[in-house]
Amino acid sequence: PRSFGAYDLRSRSYLFVLDTSLFAATWYSFPALKGSRLFFSTVDLAGSGWLMNYYAFDRTTGQELWRYTDFAQWGRRSFVDPEALFERNLELLDYLAPALWRNLVIYTSGDSVVRAFDGRSGALAWTKELDYPVSAAPAVAGNRVYVGMSGDLAHPPRLAALSARNGRTLWEMETEGELLSAPLIAGRYMIFGTD
Repeated sequence: PRSFGAYDLRSRSYLFVLDTSLFAATWYSFPALKGSRLFFSTVDLAGSGWLMNYYAFDRTTGQELWRYTDFAQWGRRSFVDPEALFERNLELLDYLAPALWRNLVIYTSGDSVVRAFDGRSGALAWTKELDYPVSAAPAVAGNRVYVGMSGDLAHPPRLAALSARNGRTLWEMETEGELLSAPLIAGRYMIFGTD
């Protein structure tokens, strides 16, 4: 994108517009809103890895409230070509999109780590390292976060349920292909598609 902003439908004018050239990123997530805060993340190739930034902005002024920078991690069992994965992921739906649970902003950023931030301060609340890179945006229902993971020839892709409170794994199940978008949850049922 060349710009990113908040538009007031009543006044038909922008509240603010951010110049995306200042972020020096290739990939921008969908945003999420909670109260007066706007959350989103960016990723760019950096050397042989990915540079990831997580942001909170004031939703009416565009003032940056906090930023957290991290580098991608690839899991205990995964052998990843970061550049090839980056190129592939640019063509997929957005799995950088944040999920919100209470005061937490939870991200799956395409690497092997699920990150949860305190939405007010930007402090890292918890992380969960997975065996393989994630394949879809997280979904939150109740006190659980659901994430899809890629696999390899010996280990099929998986869907995992994590505790939203601390990231602890509650269960995992094999799937016939990678989830390429966040699962939908309605009552006791979950619907998801795979590649």
